[in-house]
Amino acid sequence: MNYVSKGPRIFLVEGDFLVANDLMYALENEGMVIACVSSSLEGALKQLEYGAFDFALINLRLRDVNCYPIAEKLKDLDVPFAFFTGATQAEIDVKFQDIPWIEKPKNSALVAQDIKNIITSAASIAVEVGRLW
Repeated sequence: MNYVSKGPRIFLVEGDFLVANDLMYALENEGMVIACVSSSLEGALKQLEYGAFDFALINLRLRDVNCYPIAEKLKDLDVPFAFFTGATQAEIDVKFQDIPWIEKPKNSALVAQDIKNIITSAASIAVEVGRLW
């Protein structure tokens, strides 16, 4: 696949197959590339070793296990990400209160648009910071 002509590569961490499938379709319709998908904590941590993505969308809970280890690793790798979760923002660990949060349930097309806006906003900030130097 030629990634040069494609949009941002997305790492999707979602335990529900139907939700993940809908999100993949919606993200691709918004011009993004699905780089990898994981439905488990262990699988997601393994995918992080490869790092072939630009943004991650992670469900906070997979099979009754929280995904904070994924979020911590993404922060360490300086990879932008957002939570897509049924948890309330107050339930999210204080260390991650600065991370964008998209509430479940939500229409996949709207989630894809939210992600596009998050990525665009982060890119604009990076460009402006780069201009200062």
